[in-house]
Parts: sequence; structure tokens; C-alpha cells
Amino acid sequence: MIVHDTDFISVDYIESKSLLLTKWKQANLTVEQFKQELQYARDWCCNLRVKRTVLNQEHFRFVIPDELYPWIEKEINVPGYKAGVEDFVFVVAKDSQAQLSVMQSFDKVNSIYAPKFFLDHNQAFDWITSNKRGKQLIEPIQPPDEFDPQIDIQLNEDQTKAILQVEIPIDSLPHSLHAIKQHMDKMKFMRENWQKFSKLTKREEGVLRLLVKGLQNSEISEKLFISDKTVKTHRRNIIKKLECKHMVDLYRYADTFGLI
Repeated sequence: MIVHDTDFISVDYIESKSLLLTKWKQANLTVEQFKQELQYARDWCCNLRVKRTVLNQEHFRFVIPDELYPWIEKEINVPGYKAGVEDFVFVVAKDSQAQLSVMQSFDKVNSIYAPKFFLDHNQAFDWITSNKRGKQLIEPIQPPDEFDPQIDIQLNEDQTKAILQVEIPIDSLPHSLHAIKQHMDKMKFMRENWQKFSKLTKREEGVLRLLVKGLQNSEISEKLFISDKTVKTHRRNIIKKLECKHMVDLYRYADTFGLI
């Protein structure tokens, strides 16, 4: 039964399955239209007390702005979770930037949901309507057994940018997009924090490399042939220069700038 249908989205309720099927259409969206349609879908989920929902985003082309991520979690995901939505699955968007933004909308806010992604509607529907035993036989997208991407590199007309065309198995698409997203995040962090990192001396880089590997001050001093007191000084200078408060922040620097 179609309970909601606009130029942007259609929502189908299957009472026997306690399931809401939401399908985005090809029309372009503004931020306000996107928010409004999500609110409609949320209200139907809550009012009908559905336990399962499928979001078919095959034709979804809207790139979700970063500033909307907290709003989606607070206004859409949390109310749905409280209303009893247990299973939450997506059909992958063909638009890679749109798909990346969907994945980030969960990752960036440590969402209460860990959605599953499928390549087509039938696979998503079969999984979400199966019992627990059946679900084990219909797995979400897994990494392919073999992965040998074909990469073609070209330069743009003024030779200032490289154009990468990557041919990958279709089964690896969500995982590859996730890896691309991680790379983009790392490059952004590098660009924004290059000046801070460049203030480190070579010795401080060496201490940082060992520090994030979990070595204690005494172990670092032994490896680098310096005193414990010197290690503590380097450690203090590293934290000050990088403006870090937690070990995870130091690890991010070490990972981004190739120290590990």
C-alpha cells in the first residue's frame, strides 16, 4: 500500500511484513526538500510502528551536506530506533558522491544504526524479510574473493590534475567507496594539519612513531639511545605542537603522515 508519493520519493507499507519500502526518484532535491521527505518517512515509520525499512537509493543523486549529519541522527534515526525499527538496509546509489555522503551520515556521528548495503532491491528485500536463519544465507555485500582493479591514469588538458578511471568488480563497490571515503578524509586532514606536523623534528617523528605503537617511555629511550627524561620532553613537545589531547589524535597524525 502506497502511503506517500511525491516527485522525490515514494513510500510503500507492507503490513504483513511490518516493512516500509522507501524509494528515491530521479528528481533533484534541495536541502529543505530532502529534510521534509525524510521527516515524512520517519513519521510513517513511527506511526505504523514498522520493524523493518528498506531505502532504495538507486536513483538518489543528492549529496548530503556534512552539517546535516547530526540532524539526520537526531531527527530521523533516533526516533525510528525508539519506535522499534530493527533492520535498516539500503540499495546502493549509482551516484558515487551521493553514496559516499550516505555512508558518512552514519559514520561521522557514530550512529545508533549500522546499516547494511545491497546492490539491488530484490536482494535487499529478500534479506530483510528472511528469518534469522535465512539471513545467514543472504549476506549483505561482502568483499570479492578476487580483487584486481584495472586503473587507467590520464592528465587533464592543462596537465595540472590526474584523472583516475578504476574498473572494479561490482560486488566490491560499497567497500571500494568506503576506502575512497577514508582516503579523502585522510587527505583533508593532511591538508588542514600539514603546518602543525611540519614543526616536528626528525627525532620527534621517531618518538611519535614508537609512541603510537604502544611503547613505554623506557622502551623508546632504549630503542633511540636517549634518556627517559629526553623522551618525556619530546613527548611533551609533540603533544604541544600537534595540539593533541588523546592518544587517538596522535595515532591519526602518525597514520596520515606515513609514520606507521
